[in-house]
Amino acid sequence: MEKELRPDYGNWVPKRLLLLLAVIDLVFAVLLIVAVCKEWGWALTALFAVLLVVGLMSLAYMGILYRVFSHSGGAFMTKVHEYVVRTLPWDGKGRLLDVGCGSGALTIRCARRFKEAQCTGIDYWGIKWDYSQKMCQRNAEAEGVADRCQFVHGDANHLDFADETFDAVVSNFVYHEVNDGNSKEQLLRETLRVLKKGGAFALQDLFGQKAVYGDFQQILDSLKVDAVEEIHYADSCSEIPIPSWMQVPGMLPGVGLIYGKK
Repeated sequence: MEKELRPDYGNWVPKRLLLLLAVIDLVFAVLLIVAVCKEWGWALTALFAVLLVVGLMSLAYMGILYRVFSHSGGAFMTKVHEYVVRTLPWDGKGRLLDVGCGSGALTIRCARRFKEAQCTGIDYWGIKWDYSQKMCQRNAEAEGVADRCQFVHGDANHLDFADETFDAVVSNFVYHEVNDGNSKEQLLRETLRVLKKGGAFALQDLFGQKAVYGDFQQILDSLKVDAVEEIHYADSCSEIPIPSWMQVPGMLPGVGLIYGKK
């Protein structure tokens, strides 16, 4: 009997990160034991004890996040994707681009929501994440939308598409990870470049983080002048909502969504 093909969307928290934290904690535990047995002194012993406690707390926190973000567990990322798709002001007719598609989850959700759409996902698929082009294609097959989805290798800074190729564009938690010397405004403009005049967009990222985007209101004002016809900003932290314990530095503070028409 042929085994049923099931989607595997991975996790926003990489397994290798959990493994790394576990190894670090093990090292601190060994050092603490040695410090006690060899009588290295209270200062060094206390240091290793503190480092071990902090390490265990970090591992526990990331482990909880892993469970929460799991598509088969807490399914938080599913809710995030649903919010992006729900906010996209589009009738679903034509071509859609997902910038930074990862495991294909958002691309496939769009294909399932918009039955007449042809959906393309692009990603660099770097070694930092447990995602791949093959994973995306396999997930599309498992979800029954492989005939309307394609996944290609690409760079968000330089999209390999002509101007005004797509009728809609989406993106989720991608732009803050892209570093190629270009400004974040240029990065957003590159996404909007491949969108047709009158096309719809819904782009979500850490827009509220000044360390990443500076004064994001200035970017919005600039886009309003010559890049789009209509643009809105929503505070995703309250709209999804995102729990306060997940809005800590290095995780998901300042999440926002820009959407509208070009």
